[in-house]
Amino acid sequence: GGSDLGDNAGSVLSDIQQSRRFLQVGVGLSTQYDATVIANVERHAMALRSDMLAVISGFTEEEIEAEDGRARLSGALRETINARLVSLEGFGGIEDVFFRTFVLQ
Repeated sequence: GGSDLGDNAGSVLSDIQQSRRFLQVGVGLSTQYDATVIANVERHAMALRSDMLAVISGFTEEEIEAEDGRARLSGALRETINARLVSLEGFGGIEDVFFRTFVLQ
């Protein structure tokens, strides 16, 4: 199963560390588990959005533009989202964070 991270949390605009540019991403999530995981994501969309902004703003422009930048950002977001879900619901379950849109502006 896959899901866009709710309408509220699906698109995130964040400033970047030591940069005057912004990164706008449309985030999707995938899980092999049941709809409970996606329901948990939707229930906690505001907290997850806040967590994602914190992760993105911790990256520098150079890190984002590096060859493995998207993969590293995706992995950091997955870890953060799962950690939040574990703390709130006792279970994470997100296997992949993918970018529907990825615009550095």
